[in-house]
Amino acid sequence: MMKYSYKEAVDFFKSMPHFTPPADGGVKKDFFSLDAELALLEKLNRPQDKLKYVHIAGTNGKGSTTTYLANILNEASVVTGAFTSPFLYRYNEMFRVNGRDISDADFAEVFSQVKPAYDELANEGIFVSEYEFLTVMAFIYFIKMGCELVLLEVSMGGRMDTTNVIPAPLVSVITPISYDHMTILGNTLTEIATEKAGIIKSGTTVVSAKQEPEVVHVLEEVCAKQSVSLEIVKASQIINRDIHGQRFITSDGMDYETTMLGTYQIDNAAVAIAAARKLGEKGYPITEEAIRRGIANTKWFGRFTLLSDNPPVIIDGGHNRQGATVLRQSLEEYFPGKKITFVLGILADKEVDIILDTLLPIADRCYTLAVPNPRTMPPEKLAEMIRTRGIDAAVLSDDITLDNIKEKAEVVCIAGSLYLISNCF
Repeated sequence: MMKYSYKEAVDFFKSMPHFTPPADGGVKKDFFSLDAELALLEKLNRPQDKLKYVHIAGTNGKGSTTTYLANILNEASVVTGAFTSPFLYRYNEMFRVNGRDISDADFAEVFSQVKPAYDELANEGIFVSEYEFLTVMAFIYFIKMGCELVLLEVSMGGRMDTTNVIPAPLVSVITPISYDHMTILGNTLTEIATEKAGIIKSGTTVVSAKQEPEVVHVLEEVCAKQSVSLEIVKASQIINRDIHGQRFITSDGMDYETTMLGTYQIDNAAVAIAAARKLGEKGYPITEEAIRRGIANTKWFGRFTLLSDNPPVIIDGGHNRQGATVLRQSLEEYFPGKKITFVLGILADKEVDIILDTLLPIADRCYTLAVPNPRTMPPEKLAEMIRTRGIDAAVLSDDITLDNIKEKAEVVCIAGSLYLISNCF
């Protein structure tokens, strides 16, 4: 077997074509196929069948919920793998065991195991995509690390996502479902929910965040068809919150604290707690103390994260209409009566008008920048869209820096895309 270096592995992925949504706006539910990935897994003796899973789908909150649950499991001394996306700085971030990224050496080793099978398929005219290859690497790495449980975060959708090649997971988690990736998933909540509910398999248990009525209807129908139980987590009660943390009580009267900010993080934590309890019922040694410590110790950079205090600077990766709504709610909750200076970068294929219409009523002024992604909205065009809504806007430049902006602002919020985080910090 040829042994590749870490650099060779990363260069290979960088050379692969990256996903671009259909440009014509048409819904393409069969745009993807899992056939190539399944063929690769067959050549590698189906490593996905050798692990136990929690599968996490939804529109918003997947990363935070996964991180909460991973920390609970770590506190319970369960060897836990987590496969998440996208990464901010390095591919290694996608593969974590007990909170630690895969090492460069292990990344190269696992890549070297998968690459010959990839080449065999390519010679047969079957081409595996970047995320399919990475997902297969995750299975092999988690087996190598002796993981007792794997948390698989869906990248997009569910039914045709690269992670949906596993047997029935112990628990399937559905975080809040909203409008996103509509050219792929559909133009209605019912269509989008149907795609995301495609991860639900007979033999699993489903835990869902609170959802819109049409989403609940889809989940109930799919769960009934698969003969699986569905728990929709009830809202928690906020005891107190400030810019450094939150305390809340779940619907069953249990008291928790988290340093994670944002009004929506309480819901994410409650979903993770419910999923952890389901795992406890299935034999994992998850105590109430492990849950409490896991929630308290969770940090997730880029989700309503406070970067500095004077003035407050918040960064948030929300990038769709629901993300914009909960970001505004959080800003109004934490900074009542204050006007927000936004630094915005948004992908052009997102619902830019809806995001702007949601955020700009609380804006003082805005600055725009390009997202480090080919799909970026040009910052000049984004600034013009903002100005047509009556808010002063300028493009970030060498003459306009974040330090300059902070001197005149009450609150600064950097938002619009997760990809901004790796560009700014």
